[in-house]
Amino acid sequence: MIGVSVSMTAWPGASPSPTMPNLVRRAACVSAVKPDRPRGLKPAARCFVALAVVFVALAVCDAMPANVHAQGARVFDPPDPANFFQNTTFAIDGRIGYVPTFGRDMLWSFDVLTGRIIDPDGLVLPGVNASDPFLTAGERLVIPGWFPNQAVLVADISNPADLKVAGVIPVVGQVNIQGQNIEMSAGGIIGFVASFPNDTLYSFNVDTMSLEDPDGLALPGNPDRIALAGDRLALVDTTNGRIMVADVSNPANLTLAGVITLPGGNSFGSNDNIVFAADGRTGFVSNQQRAIHSFDVVSLSVVDPDGLPFGTQGFGDHVALHGDTLAAIYSRGLTFVDVSDPADMHIISEAQFGGTVAPQGDARVAFSRDGTRAAMPVIFPAMRVYVFDVATGAQAANPFPVDDQPNFLTVFQPGDRVGVACSGIDADNVYLIHNLVSKTGDGDDDGDVDLVDVSGFQDCYSGSGGGVGPQCEPFDLDGDKDIDLRDWAALATNMTGAL
Repeated sequence: MIGVSVSMTAWPGASPSPTMPNLVRRAACVSAVKPDRPRGLKPAARCFVALAVVFVALAVCDAMPANVHAQGARVFDPPDPANFFQNTTFAIDGRIGYVPTFGRDMLWSFDVLTGRIIDPDGLVLPGVNASDPFLTAGERLVIPGWFPNQAVLVADISNPADLKVAGVIPVVGQVNIQGQNIEMSAGGIIGFVASFPNDTLYSFNVDTMSLEDPDGLALPGNPDRIALAGDRLALVDTTNGRIMVADVSNPANLTLAGVITLPGGNSFGSNDNIVFAADGRTGFVSNQQRAIHSFDVVSLSVVDPDGLPFGTQGFGDHVALHGDTLAAIYSRGLTFVDVSDPADMHIISEAQFGGTVAPQGDARVAFSRDGTRAAMPVIFPAMRVYVFDVATGAQAANPFPVDDQPNFLTVFQPGDRVGVACSGIDADNVYLIHNLVSKTGDGDDDGDVDLVDVSGFQDCYSGSGGGVGPQCEPFDLDGDKDIDLRDWAALATNMTGAL
């Protein structure tokens, strides 16, 4: 870095930078200008024109407008007449998103930063009622549904601009796997899916395009959400309110390891999922009676014999885990729980919505990258996405309005962006929201983090304890009231380039 300070007009509201020279800021800004190369001129004339471009760019960069931190969104709206089910989910692989639709039975690819469609023709699905895509190894994606009978469709996504069907794995008999979640083994080749009403667990291979265990494993209850932990697979039993555990160490010969009976009266709904701690054996689940239970799939035992009651009214629902913090949705709210000791769980905070709310039946909650915040959608009293501080339960941002019923939600990188699938009468689309869960460093509020934002950051740089100028709040990424090297590191992580 050149140790020279150049006097110039700074980013409005910025404090003089003690360690990041304005010359560097200007260079970053000017480097974003890409003029056409002058043609038909002698070398000396081309040099003069290039210098003129640089001076013009410097003037433009010095006059950059100030923009305060603001939420914003790009929207992916699949071509009509494409619709989502209430439980439609989407998968993200790097910068590419994938979502199926009905009405037009298609699989679509889109850019999760811009919302632009990637394969304009989409992939025609050989069937109907597809709602949930899952990524596998080998640049493939699987979808359970009707293709045209009950089957697992395998899509080739190696070229997101030209999606193809790689194969179809039939699941025969009195089965229904549409809407069921799929779990993939660590290698991404072997997958597992549960079926009803025949209450059977199946294993399949995306390389051979066939079932590994053709007969499957008959289960002692009705399976819904499933979760994989090493060689054990846990299944929610919606008939008996128990946890069924399968041994999947040999996918060609699935066996029942046992059943875990939970304390008290238990019942499960279709959105009551299982999550596992980092130890790969301790699971957590919420039931319809608003109790959180912990269990061990190796010893086949309950860890907390009493469970933990939570919430105020209605039913328990989806849960998400980040480190030692569990987020649990219920019919009228959201509770954060410390599960660092699974035998003695306790509540951290209750989300403060500021009134009565209701999430959709398939609503999801997701954490920020550092686990300090969490996002959740609701449909009443209005269709919005809320963000909360985990430690206090306080709202961490203004609720973000969406067009129609928000259901599936995820937080993805860079910059803790929120993706939420919305379905209903007025719209079926995917909102891609920035500056909601966390600040990204998008100082000019144009939906990206690029060299213009870098130049603004360097103008606002104050150093540790140096404060934040009135228009520099977008760059205080860690919220500690200064703009220092920790914020710089976060900004670099969130870089997208110009979109």
